[in-house]
Amino acid sequence: MKPPIKRGGIYWVPDRLLTLPPDYDRDPHPRRAVVVISGDAEHENPDWPIVLVAPCSSQSSRRTRYCVKLSQGVGNVQKKCWIRVAAVQPIAKYDIGDYVGRLPAHLLEDVYVNLAEYTGQV
Repeated sequence: MKPPIKRGGIYWVPDRLLTLPPDYDRDPHPRRAVVVISGDAEHENPDWPIVLVAPCSSQSSRRTRYCVKLSQGVGNVQKKCWIRVAAVQPIAKYDIGDYVGRLPAHLLEDVYVNLAEYTGQV
């Protein structure tokens, strides 16, 4: 049985299911780490099929001012990467794979602040 999906959790998902513009020269991997940013109430609802995630990327050349840096080892990630806040997207619950780790609270807060800024909420 899979562990429960939790806000701030880092999970593996099939990379082919994600969009990371610009995609024209992207080399898809078998899997990619994502950070779950949707709330736990819907994760626990068996009738709600969607989870909102922010993909992670190790490509520094594609980072934007909205990306949040995730250092190697933080949240059990294998290497430094960037949480691509501007690329948040829905994914089906059943596509959420293995649990990697948990994003520290201060970095999760940075993700939400950057998302609010990107969407013009602040």
